[in-house]
Amino acid sequence: MSIKSGQIHGRDSFIANISSRLGRKSPDAVAPEHPFRGAPEFYKEIERTTEEKIQLFTDNWTALTGKVLVVEAREAEEQIGAWLQQIVEELQVKRVSRWEHAGLIGLNVDGALTAAGVEVVPWTLDSGAGDGGGAACPDSLGSIGAVKTDSRAVTDQADEVKPIEADSVNPSDLEATADSGPIELSAVHADGQSSAPSNWSQRSRLLQRTERCELGIIWPDYAVANTSTLVLQCSPEHGRSVSLLTDILFAVFRADQLVTRMGEAFKQVTNGKLDASQYASSLNLITGPSRSADIENDLTIGIHGPGKVYAVIIK
Repeated sequence: MSIKSGQIHGRDSFIANISSRLGRKSPDAVAPEHPFRGAPEFYKEIERTTEEKIQLFTDNWTALTGKVLVVEAREAEEQIGAWLQQIVEELQVKRVSRWEHAGLIGLNVDGALTAAGVEVVPWTLDSGAGDGGGAACPDSLGSIGAVKTDSRAVTDQADEVKPIEADSVNPSDLEATADSGPIELSAVHADGQSSAPSNWSQRSRLLQRTERCELGIIWPDYAVANTSTLVLQCSPEHGRSVSLLTDILFAVFRADQLVTRMGEAFKQVTNGKLDASQYASSLNLITGPSRSADIENDLTIGIHGPGKVYAVIIK
């Protein structure tokens, strides 16, 4: 018997086999009803107090091995600064990348980190991030190492480009020279000819500095209590690389930014938007540390993002 392309063959016997394995005499004659589309109304109507949302977020975040600090607004600067100093000392952090966010600047996190001997790399366009036009982000992530570059991530630098032969490069050389300008890496073949510059050398100066930071500090737009998820909208001042390239993530937000359900956060994100150009170029949802598992279900932490996560909730 010939079977045409796209034609289903043996469907009834296949479903009958599944039905028998479920202990049923025969497949259901009528499809099951689906009275709800999306979240049921009674679920949408659930309201939680601020304290309940804080506790729910804390329970879920800590269940994912994250750590939470809840502080009163009047004590926020002192307690957050002290916690940051404790973390960077414990984890031997030397460089920190920070969103250019008014809340973080107002908390003087730079002062606390500088006092601990930590270099702060703010995500600002004047640090060589790229054009940053519209709602676009100047950092473009992809397949080369943790990052790749596109036209938005390459800037016309006035600094002199420094050619370095790949065979002679060591990490200390890169560390010493990256802050003074973009680095040009090229491979030297046996015939003495150099190949094209590497993708790493074509990244913006800010990306080159950020990917050498061990800790990233962000201020998410919203936090979802039910899943302990941080909702981050990318912008020229809020680069997604800060939350993806660093080994450690430190998030600070106010208690009134907590929502109960993911749908509430999406509603806020889409509210007032009339067309695609008004949206951020990316929306990142972060739920605990990065987790990856291969086909054998071997869990690995911190492969596609930070492996340690901290959250501060300001009441």
